[in-house]
Amino acid sequence: MKIKPDDHWRWYFDHDHDRLMLDLANGMIFRSCFPAKMLTVCARTEMPFSIEDAGEFYIFDEQAKRLNLSNEERAELVLNSLVAFRFLKPQMPKSWYFSSFHEIEMPSQGQLIQVDLENTNSIATFIIAEAGASASLCLLAEAQLELPDRKLRFCDPIKIMNDRMLRYKRKTSGLLYGNVI
Repeated sequence: MKIKPDDHWRWYFDHDHDRLMLDLANGMIFRSCFPAKMLTVCARTEMPFSIEDAGEFYIFDEQAKRLNLSNEERAELVLNSLVAFRFLKPQMPKSWYFSSFHEIEMPSQGQLIQVDLENTNSIATFIIAEAGASASLCLLAEAQLELPDRKLRFCDPIKIMNDRMLRYKRKTSGLLYGNVI
């Protein structure tokens, strides 16, 4: 399933699911993966999918095409990246999990990056939902990632210092599932 933004899409908050939703106007509804406690107050307001949203959608989608994902997984990553960019509350960096490299000076929104888990020789792939001068909000772009004290799942956010990021190199394995209902 490939999706393409149009002027009939709309954002709304579903209190039963405690999630921000996107009505795709063709009988499909996307449910974001972020609970209400992670979202800004404006996420609870119904609003149309704007021209700016569509522009951001295409930035994320263009990069996500480089990943080995199904159309459903790609749509989930792109839409959750957009939700993170627009509606996620600020987070503190949690970069102690990752080795420092100083490879990427200033990352850009939608850019795919990889990080090396400290002392494990394990590489994980993320998409940058919101680029910052010293740290960037990233979403996991693979099925899961085991950290010493928690497990990240597909599309889970984490803020990473830019000096921990590596340039993306394509992997060969895919993901498990999508979240378009």
